[in-house]
Amino acid sequence: MAGNVTLSSSMRTNLLQLQSTQDQINKKQNILSTGNKVNTALDGPTAFFSAKGLNQRAGDLTSLKDAMGQSISTIQAADKGLTSIDSMVDQAKGLTTAAYAALGNDAASIATRKSLAAQFNTLRGQIDKLAADSGYGGKNLIAGNGMSMDSTSESRAAVNSMTGVDNARVTNVQSADTYSIRVKGDGSIEGKTDDINKAENDHGLTGLKLSGTMSSTSGSFSNVQIEVRGANGRTRDFIVSDGKESRTISYFDNSQTTSTALKTAAKTGGAQVSTVNVSGTIEEGDIFSITVEGQTFSYTATKGDVAVGQNAAVNIATNLQTSISTAIGAGGRLAGKDVATATVGGSGTITLTGATTAGTVRDFSLTSSATNALTKKISESFASGTVVSFTVDRRLLEAANNQGNGISTIEKKVDLQIQVTNSNGAQVTRDASNSQGDGKLTDGDQAFAFDSGTVHLDVDAKTIKQAASANCSANIVTKQISDANSSNDITVQLNETNTNSITVNAVNLSTSGQGLKLDEAQNGWTDRADIDKAVAGLDNAKATIRSASQSLSTNLNIITTRENFTKEFSDVLTEGASKLTLADQNEEGASLLMLQTRQQLGTIALSLANQSQQSILRLF
Repeated sequence: MAGNVTLSSSMRTNLLQLQSTQDQINKKQNILSTGNKVNTALDGPTAFFSAKGLNQRAGDLTSLKDAMGQSISTIQAADKGLTSIDSMVDQAKGLTTAAYAALGNDAASIATRKSLAAQFNTLRGQIDKLAADSGYGGKNLIAGNGMSMDSTSESRAAVNSMTGVDNARVTNVQSADTYSIRVKGDGSIEGKTDDINKAENDHGLTGLKLSGTMSSTSGSFSNVQIEVRGANGRTRDFIVSDGKESRTISYFDNSQTTSTALKTAAKTGGAQVSTVNVSGTIEEGDIFSITVEGQTFSYTATKGDVAVGQNAAVNIATNLQTSISTAIGAGGRLAGKDVATATVGGSGTITLTGATTAGTVRDFSLTSSATNALTKKISESFASGTVVSFTVDRRLLEAANNQGNGISTIEKKVDLQIQVTNSNGAQVTRDASNSQGDGKLTDGDQAFAFDSGTVHLDVDAKTIKQAASANCSANIVTKQISDANSSNDITVQLNETNTNSITVNAVNLSTSGQGLKLDEAQNGWTDRADIDKAVAGLDNAKATIRSASQSLSTNLNIITTRENFTKEFSDVLTEGASKLTLADQNEEGASLLMLQTRQQLGTIALSLANQSQQSILRLF
């Protein structure tokens, strides 16, 4: 065709070579810029798709590794909580050791154990809070499987309807059960024999007795305390207390007196006149004596003599005068002696008049004395219904150690008891007539421990007698209130095809009966058996914690090992994929250089081929 340009064969060959070389240069430049010798399926289908499969698997494993890392954090969070709980269990164990060191039945030891029991319950509550706060990412491996058991609200209400009983509940529930609760007894009161004997010996008391019937509105299980203050020859104070109620009685005040006076001296034919005056504060049992001519006349003041409205001094003087007058009569001790008459004045003065004989002085001897009573009777009644009665023997009091001063405690024993029986017939009784440290019923929280759980009742000593009088009984029932579930378990996938996984099961490290089985401190640790139960619970808790720790540790090691394996294996897959697609930068650089050299040579060859065409122009 006209106008077409025809290339020579050599030029066309050179041009095609140049185009081919440029294509190869472009490919090498692309390889060097991407670093991959296979960038698309067109570059090498087999290598491309093999590498893609390896990279996809490596990506899947990397995702699994991230999930494993979160699972490891969940286990580590649980382990932190477990370690703290274990530390608190050790602290609680220390409280039981201190309680064993204060096992006396004196008020201070009882108060110490009660305080330690309260601290134990505080630690127990903190254990539950620690367990609840140890979750991570919505999972808590030490919060259990969700199953729980408790008493029904209806049965608690039935027990709480009993007079003198409140806050009925069942703790440490390990299995469903039914507990029958009965209050019995007549409320009669007596004192512990050993305590009574010791108080009598310490204070010179006789006939010490606790009696009465517990009040149905102001009852008390409190022990009775007797305190004696004072010194020999001085006023003695007897302070008798029943719980918060107290009485103070003062005796032996030494204020009773007698005095003698010579009014008229005896002379020849004249009678001697002498007087004895009785005065001062006179108490029942005070002793007054008059000695006339060597003959002693004594009288002990009676309750009637010192009663309200009575003139005690006149009563004492009258009784002494009567004795002396009788002795003056025929056949009496003073018959024929130098005393003729004895009379009493309105102020409590006895006047003695002597006999007379002409030419003879007939004088008589006269002395008098007053002393505190040898014994004093005390009887005090309290609002609780308790009556405390005893007799003080002054001689025994003054001969006792510390002159009888000091404090004695008499344990009150009351015929009242609470019986709790479970469905298997096992029975636990707390009896107010028991000795302290031996299942004694007291005011406040009372615990009745069974294998299936521990029944607790708050007992009101003021009104519990009413429940006993009515022979009250009621049942408290426990049952499962929530089903077990696996919501806190974690399942960790270990490979990309989900054919290998591990499940970490949650454990219950709360103090409940489905967890550590660590019960509340029972009965304020009044009894040694209550402390023993706490120690047994702590030992079980330690074993449970140790087992849980081993399980978490094993699972953590497995998952950590798989995480490391997954990371390393993912790197192997990535490296394998790279071997299929990555370019050798040195080789590709050298190839590019050779192509560029070839391109330059091709350009030169094309130029040489073009020179043959230009030579035609020289002909013109």
